[in-house]
Amino acid sequence: MSSLFSTISSEAGFRLQYMEILNWGTFDESVFRIEPKGNNSLLTGANGSGKTTFIDALLTLIVPLKNNRFYNQSSGAEKKGDRTERTYVLGHYGDIQKDGELSTTTQSLRDTNCYSILLANFENTDGKSITLFQVRWFAGNDMKRSFGIAYQSLEIEKDFTLFDGGGVWKKLLEAKYNQNSTRRKLEFFDGPTKYAERITKLFGMRSVKALNLFNQLVGIKVLGDLDGFIRNEMLESKDAEEEYKTLDESFATLMSAKRNIEKAQEQIKQLKPIDELAEKFATEKETLTQLEKKRDTSLYWFAEKGKELSEVEQQRLTADIEDSNSKIKELKSQHSDLQTKFNKVEAQIQNDEVGQQIEGLKTEKANADAETTNRKKQLESYNTIASSVKFTKNPSEKIFQESFNSAETSIKEIKKERPIQEKRFYDLKAEIEGKVEAINGAVNTVTSLRNSGNNITGRVSEIRNEIIDAIGVTREDIPFVGELIAIKETETAWELAIEKALHSFGLKLLVSDAYYEAVNNYVNKTNLNGKISYERIRSSFSIKNLSQQDYGDDYLLNKLDFKTTSPYQEWVEQNVTTRFNFLCTNDMSDFAKSEKAITTKGLTKYGRGRHEKDDRPFSLSKERYVLGWDNTTKISYWRTQVKQLREDKTLLESQYNTVENELTVLDTKRDNLNDLIKLFPSFDIIDWSTSAKTSEGLKKRIENLKKSNNKIKALEDERDILKGKLDGNSEEQGKILKYIGKVEANMETAEKLYNDNSKLLDSLPVHQIDISDFELNDDSVKAISYTNFEATKAKFQEENNGKISTLTDSIGKLEKSLGDKMRVFKHPLETIRNRFPSWEADVSNLSLNVDLVSAFQEKYNELIEEDLPKYEKKFSNYLEETLTNKVGEFNEFFDSWSEEIKENVSALNDSLKQIDFETVPQTTYIQLVANPKKTDLIIEFKEYLLKAIPNFKEIHSTVDGKKVHFENAIEPFINKLRDFEWRSKVMDVRTWYEYKAEEFYREDDTKKKTYAGMGQLSGGEKAQLTYTVLGSAIAYQFGLTKTGTESDSFRFIAIDEAFKAQDSKKANYLINLCKQLHLQLLVVTPSDNIDIVEDHISFVHFASRKNDRNSWLYDMTIEQFQEEREKYVVDEV
Repeated sequence: MSSLFSTISSEAGFRLQYMEILNWGTFDESVFRIEPKGNNSLLTGANGSGKTTFIDALLTLIVPLKNNRFYNQSSGAEKKGDRTERTYVLGHYGDIQKDGELSTTTQSLRDTNCYSILLANFENTDGKSITLFQVRWFAGNDMKRSFGIAYQSLEIEKDFTLFDGGGVWKKLLEAKYNQNSTRRKLEFFDGPTKYAERITKLFGMRSVKALNLFNQLVGIKVLGDLDGFIRNEMLESKDAEEEYKTLDESFATLMSAKRNIEKAQEQIKQLKPIDELAEKFATEKETLTQLEKKRDTSLYWFAEKGKELSEVEQQRLTADIEDSNSKIKELKSQHSDLQTKFNKVEAQIQNDEVGQQIEGLKTEKANADAETTNRKKQLESYNTIASSVKFTKNPSEKIFQESFNSAETSIKEIKKERPIQEKRFYDLKAEIEGKVEAINGAVNTVTSLRNSGNNITGRVSEIRNEIIDAIGVTREDIPFVGELIAIKETETAWELAIEKALHSFGLKLLVSDAYYEAVNNYVNKTNLNGKISYERIRSSFSIKNLSQQDYGDDYLLNKLDFKTTSPYQEWVEQNVTTRFNFLCTNDMSDFAKSEKAITTKGLTKYGRGRHEKDDRPFSLSKERYVLGWDNTTKISYWRTQVKQLREDKTLLESQYNTVENELTVLDTKRDNLNDLIKLFPSFDIIDWSTSAKTSEGLKKRIENLKKSNNKIKALEDERDILKGKLDGNSEEQGKILKYIGKVEANMETAEKLYNDNSKLLDSLPVHQIDISDFELNDDSVKAISYTNFEATKAKFQEENNGKISTLTDSIGKLEKSLGDKMRVFKHPLETIRNRFPSWEADVSNLSLNVDLVSAFQEKYNELIEEDLPKYEKKFSNYLEETLTNKVGEFNEFFDSWSEEIKENVSALNDSLKQIDFETVPQTTYIQLVANPKKTDLIIEFKEYLLKAIPNFKEIHSTVDGKKVHFENAIEPFINKLRDFEWRSKVMDVRTWYEYKAEEFYREDDTKKKTYAGMGQLSGGEKAQLTYTVLGSAIAYQFGLTKTGTESDSFRFIAIDEAFKAQDSKKANYLINLCKQLHLQLLVVTPSDNIDIVEDHISFVHFASRKNDRNSWLYDMTIEQFQEEREKYVVDEV
């Protein structure tokens, strides 16, 4: 026995002293115990006797994490999984099929009222004792577990007889061992993880991976993948995922700060035009206030000025009238003297007989001259009219009569022609008015199309705008169905038919649950002055509702595009599919066969025998199309319509003007002809030559009489002189009187101006109006006078009112534009909401009342002056932290891990060098080699990582150096790392190396052979290499030294059926390997295979089966077993 290990229990390291189990598998009711006392021992028995069941209990104690162990290892991989902690506790021992039943029933030794205890004690040469124990029981149907470690020996019968399901047993154990002790002698653990970590620490193991290795040693098999075993079982794994999460959290914080910057920048971008419009809005409102004040002030100023100027003017006119009256008085005096003298001369002439005769002839001549003058004037009038109707001017009596008759005929013809032209005139006027109305409608339609962005106009579009304005949402939130459907460009031949089929559906509004109540309330309480139809879209609608039927290209569904960016797209597509998916065909045979169909001519078959075709002009002309979210085509169509309508109107106006001119010509001609007939009924009216001859004869007779009397001639000369003076005096008086009349009229005007302004001033609140600076501040009134008062006032008021009107229009447009931008800012587009989820919460307190736009401006200034600088500073700080620490720490983690792998391989090689691999013909040893693996993924990861590491000199050389490095190197790296599949392939540094084994001669350390894999080796070579590699793993993970003097190291392994199908040479190699590592060995092997290890063990634990149900365990020394071998083996047989 001493040839392999010392059988003395005082060997270095923790070794198994005893192990007890109660109610585990087929070991039922009694406490079963093995007691190797720190020595090598053998667990044997026939197949099915319970050996593996006992070893699985040992595994459960030492390897508590279920995913790190597997039961029944000796049976092979295909049977693993049929044994669990629960089946062991309940004591499953076989299946039975009852009569009449098709399925089998599992048989159990125990029910859920039982409990199970596993316990193992280890001691070292320093006298330290560690007892591992686990208890399992049931609460209802759920199995409960408790894990504990005692720092002294425990036994089931001594310490666990008072077990209960309520936890009192724990308190009793605590009181028994911990109550009067300054140092805890027993502790419980919340779960297997803490329990495993504590075992690892107590037994001096490198990590929990040592427990995994213990599990592998139990069912030791030939390694299939040397590279994989070295990587996964011999080298420590690290939580690279946690390092990534730390980096990603830092990045998330950084990105949050960056998103805050981007959000602030976007808000500033949107608020800037609002601020500018608000400033302009405020400025124009202030200007309007000033203009309105100026208007109101001017009313008083002009009244005051008008009163002042009119008063001065009245004074001037009064003085002027007085001066003129003085001149009239003087002229009248002069006229009286002249008239006396004239009368005296006239009397002298009248007293003369010749003189009397001459005066008589003069009277006759004056009458003849007057007649001649009158007839000449009549002839001029006649000529004017005659010329206009193309009659002969200055006619003879004969021609005059012919013209008269022709005028009567023409009047009759005009009476017939005029009604015809008049009807045409009014018809053209009506057509022009119709075109004007159509043009205005078309222009309004274009404006509406531009504002709406869709093809839906008219009152229904206005109602939608009123709804969204009232409840504070956007067109995208409450769209028309027609805005979400477009006819494919390749299907224009079907445009009319599809528009007719979907017209009413396209005019439906879609209202989600979020806005449904608000829309109902508004529509219910409001007189819409029109009709609206809307559909409630419930949030429960799912794409699963979409029809899965595959339709051909001839169906209406496949001639449409649906707006995929809308949340309503699925609902619209589903409704088109179920309600309007007509077969589009011009083949009347296919039309007749189909349940629903349409033709390009508009014949529609709705199903259930209903057919319809509407060819009325107004039923659906192009301008009434409603489908499509891009209305460019429709706007273009309407612009063409406007252009055509204007051209038509221009042509009609030309015709209208022509007819109007023709009517005017007819009316003028008719009036002139009527004047000709009425004013000139006889030729005598225009025959001036006859009266002129009479006047000439009278003139000659007067001259003959004057020649016969000189006295009369002298008196007449005197009279003519006096007559001239009288006429001049009368004329001068007339001028002055006329002037006085004009002045008096001006006086009335001045008095009216004075009175009007006085009344106006009396009606104004004078004490509230300050006009002191009015004239100084307005150059247009500085040159005002009485003469230009009304013109200046009118001009001022016209200009001021014009400015007010223009400014009012501008303010109205500004208010609308400002309101639109405020609404878009408060209720942003879906893309903005998705990008910045907190946007709406940030602006929820902002009112859409334009008068409260100052809150938007305050938000704008706050963003520029406070928020954006704050976010940029935070981003800069986070960026500095990420660049300086987080990326460096991330890189250091992988560098450290890589170095640790190299150190671990070196440590493993130190252990391997102490193990003889071959001894004949020459002694050799094994060394592990880790060569860097150059795969595209690993190279890519390292390049990303290297690029992410900041060059601080470079990034601090420019203002934006850190930001540029972040965007160009770190952000792409993090985004790449967020691909879980990619990072899971590159972040395990163990995979960065390719592992193999090399054999060296111990004599001169020269290489003998390289083992890159197991495929080229024989079975014996594979086993030997496996044992050697596992031996180094044990030395590494268990923390052993070649001298075997580490008292706190774990020195126990168990191997289940390791020598099955092995030749004695390989079995001895494994035993000698354990000897070199100073390990206590529990060998599990059937009783027919004992001879291989018999010389190397101190105790035998013999398992047997009773009644085909229960397992039993006998514990004895090797000597006792050898003496009674036949008894046990025969009994077992």
